[in-house]
Parts: sequence; C-alpha cells; structure tokens
Amino acid sequence: MSTATLQGAACSRVRVQIPAWGLWWADVDLVEPVELAGAVTLALAGATWRGTIVSGGVALGRAAYRVVAGAGGWGQDVPARSYSDDSGVSVRSVLADVATAAGETITGLPSTRVGRHFARAAGPASMVLHELAPRAWYVDGEGVTQIGSRPATAYTTQATRVRDDRRMGVVELVVSSAVGLVPGATVEGHEPASDVELDLSNKRLTARLYAGPSSSRRLSALAKIVEALDPRRAYRATYDARVVSQTGDRVHLQIVRSSCGLADLARVPMRGPYGVRATVTPGAIVSVAFADADPSRPYVVAGPAWDDPGWMPVLIELATTPRLAVARQTDPVQAGPFAGTITLGSTKVSAG
Repeated sequence: MSTATLQGAACSRVRVQIPAWGLWWADVDLVEPVELAGAVTLALAGATWRGTIVSGGVALGRAAYRVVAGAGGWGQDVPARSYSDDSGVSVRSVLADVATAAGETITGLPSTRVGRHFARAAGPASMVLHELAPRAWYVDGEGVTQIGSRPATAYTTQATRVRDDRRMGVVELVVSSAVGLVPGATVEGHEPASDVELDLSNKRLTARLYAGPSSSRRLSALAKIVEALDPRRAYRATYDARVVSQTGDRVHLQIVRSSCGLADLARVPMRGPYGVRATVTPGAIVSVAFADADPSRPYVVAGPAWDDPGWMPVLIELATTPRLAVARQTDPVQAGPFAGTITLGSTKVSAG
C-alpha cells in the first residue's frame, strides 16, 4: 500500500510524468478540499518531488492541482538580452543569467563557449536551455535544473510485473516505493527508460517505464510530426561554410558545423553587388543559404567577416569593358596642392 501527500495534505490520486529531458509534472487530487498555492512538496512512496502549483484549486468540495518541476519559471517569459565577448560568450554565464531571471536553481553548468555574440530572444526561459543544451537538461526531484543527460541505473527493487511488452518497449510494475523510478532506470530485459509514468490510485502505485532512445519518446514523435509537416525547415537557415576551391563564379564549400546535417556543397554560385565578381581566398568562411528554402538552389549570400583570414579576396573584377588598370605605375596623381607619380603598385587591383 502506497500513500502520497502534497504539502502535507493527503492525496487520493497522483499521476507523475517524468520525461528524459525537460520538466516533470504531476496531476494531484486531494482527499480534503485544501487550498494550496506556490511552492509545494509532493511526497510519493518514499520519493520527494519539489515543484510549483501552476493551476488548480478547490471547486465543488474537491481540490485538484497541477504541479510543475522547480519554481515554475522555465515556462515564464524573460526579456531579450545580448552578450558579446571576443574570446567567446560563456555558456555558463548565459544559462546562469536566464536561470536567475526565471527564478530557477541550476547546476552542472558547462565551461564551454559559443561564438563572440549570443542574442537571447524574448520569450520562454526554457528556449535558452533548448538552444544551448538541446535534449541535455532536466529538473530533478529536488527542483534543481541539471545540465546533462540522465544517468543509466539498474532498477533492482522487488516489484510485480503486470505488463511486459517487448514489442512496444513498455514494462508496467506494481511497486511499493517510487525511489529510483526515473528515466535512465533499467529493468531487466529492457533498454534504459526514456519516459516514466507514476500512477497512484486506490493506494496502489503503478510505474510504467517506456524504453527507447535517450530522448523522450513523446517528444521524439512530436518532432517527427513537425519535420513531416515542414520538410524544408533545415533549408530556411543560413550556414557558415569554408571555401575549398573556386571554379569561375562558383565555389566548392565545406560546411563548418557538421552537426547541422548538411553535406559539403559543390559549385555553389555567389551573389554579390551588381557588376562585381570576386575570386575568393581559399579557406574563407562565407554564409550560404537556399533560395525559397529550395534544396536545389544554394547560393553564397555573404562573404567573410573583416577579421577572417580570408576577408581580402584574391581578385575583384568590375563589369567594365575594356579591362583597365585602376592605377598604374608612372601615372601622375594630384591631391589638392600635392602632385606626384605612382612608383609602386599591386597587380591584384584592376577594373573591368
């Protein structure tokens, strides 16, 4: 027989959903119509879950609440903020700042850095976690946000199996304790759990462990639906690419970040100002996009930044016929009262 309390008030029904990453939440019915609000502690069969009531109350003599992990701040909007650091913006600083803005406690912050700029958009605080720690953060039972994946642990507590579906990757246990029943728990014969559901009803506690990839099965399924509805989503972005070589007005590119899922691109046209054509320095970092999000129409949309080693092109050609030198040795020049003759020049500078 298992029991549960919410902030000391006895519960008649509890259902806790724990995904592999992100926030756990619980739907709780109380025995008595007790008014609760704010931060609460859910005690369930030896396990403790600290969270915040986000909805619910007393109606018709019954009390029901939804509790979300931590302080309930990751779903709240935070203002926009920008960061700049020539040595690379610290991921630790960005995550610590957004946790403070959301009123959440966070630990396990990495020491890695991103680029020299980071723009935090206004919106839900959790979007920063999704950006900087995709599928690698969760809130534990103490309400503390952890950066990283949940560890895999063997679940060896005695329990009665009432369902064991190897085809679907689901095992259902009747247990007396909820301790250790979190994603990552491994039941003999199954892969580590990616999602765990705890259901207390009539003082019987049932645990359902859904085995699968390290990410949440439900969220993975939703992601596949989104990808199916917008198959060209990846082609709506702009990507950094390294110039390997150039043939005429087309360049062969190596995508800088392989994690974006794009292969290297060959013979990509360059678009620039009217009447200008450039021979790019090999190794230069350029920006490549896809016209109308069409995978068959990649093009270089911008050249390298001024501090990139390949910023200066090998050659710039202007659409002028015949081709004329911009400045030649021995040409006379005059600037106001000063006059002289060009004695030195560069063969790389020409017009036409």
